Amino acid sequence: MVMSPAGDRIRARFDYWVRGGRAAPRCRSETFWMWPATRVDILADLRRHGFDALPPHHDSAVLAAVKRQRD
Repeated sequence: MVMSPAGDRIRARFDYWVRGGRAAPRCRSETFWMWPATRVDILADLRRHGFDALPPHHDSAVLAAVKRQRD
């Protein structure tokens, strides 16, 4: 996820890869407009929806998460 300021909103671009079974991964990208939220709030929301944050990226504007595997 990459975020950039745009006036009183934030433009968030999500790039992710989808793989099903043995199929090759497909890259997808979506852009959303968001109101400001703290990184802690975003991580908490991701956690509630089944995602775990990956270790911090060298670029603090990047927040990466992975969907938890179902048991």
